[in-house]
Amino acid sequence: MSQAVFELPFWRAFLAHPAKVASPLPSGPALARAVADQVDPDQPGWVLELGPGSGAVTAALLDRGIAPAHLTAIEYDSDFCVHLKRRFPGVDIVQGDAFAFADRVRGWPLKAIVSGLPVLGLSPARRRYFLGQALECLPPGGVFVQFSYSPFAPLPAGYGIDVRHTVVWANLPPMHVWRYSRG
Repeated sequence: MSQAVFELPFWRAFLAHPAKVASPLPSGPALARAVADQVDPDQPGWVLELGPGSGAVTAALLDRGIAPAHLTAIEYDSDFCVHLKRRFPGVDIVQGDAFAFADRVRGWPLKAIVSGLPVLGLSPARRRYFLGQALECLPPGGVFVQFSYSPFAPLPAGYGIDVRHTVVWANLPPMHVWRYSRG
């Protein structure tokens, strides 16, 4: 069984605020690698991670070659923030509402936004708005990566938006990785 299943900060946060934690289990290493693989470490720019939780995807992004100084993570839960700051001292960890990211990063030289936020509970209109905000913050060639349980795209494609889908069967439970870019 994955070591990620036994992460104490994850369980504290899940038990305290189950509606704010996107999954009943932390992201496994296979999912984290699949998400990080969507980001090109050689492309210039920063990576923004929304809802890093206990940091499985953060670690995979760093392992992929993203420089800690070029990674910012926005996390709502204060206990997760303390844990993330200890675990990743060179990464900019911001405590706040990750759904309100756009004003904070507009104009940054981003290459990717990675999201583990629980978007499936949002209305379709709010999900479209969220995706639109993400794509507006990215330059041409930038990617927005969202992972979720749903076999249906949590954020709609169309309107010149390219979407690619991968299933990570090795994760418990299996997860879907959705990669969006402007077509």
